[in-house]
Amino acid sequence: MGNQSFELTVVAIPMRDERLADSVNSEPIVFMDCTGTEIVASALISFVVGITLGIVVGVAIGKIMIGLILGLIISLGFTYGLLNYLCAIRNKYYETWLKEKIFLYKLGSGFFGLKLINESVRFGRGARKGE
Repeated sequence: MGNQSFELTVVAIPMRDERLADSVNSEPIVFMDCTGTEIVASALISFVVGITLGIVVGVAIGKIMIGLILGLIISLGFTYGLLNYLCAIRNKYYETWLKEKIFLYKLGSGFFGLKLINESVRFGRGARKGE
């Protein structure tokens, strides 16, 4: 019985996604029925829109600082409006509606580089003839 050598092969088996794991690991709702990433995204969009409008108003009236202050006030109001809109959408449809729409937009624009079927069709058996 001499020297015996053993070879061990490790195989990684991917785990299935399950609803319970997805719901447990989902991002918590923190404010106005919105998640943290939705709040940050709406704040950034609002900031860009508000500051742009503020600069335009500031140039129009000749006082840039007053325009920037108005732009910040506009961005706060725009953020509040976006969060209310997201809350209403989430209550109207379902919790992951926004993430699904963003994913479908990225998929349609070729962001992932995947060639997937984007359309599904249901066929019925139709009416039976001759009976």
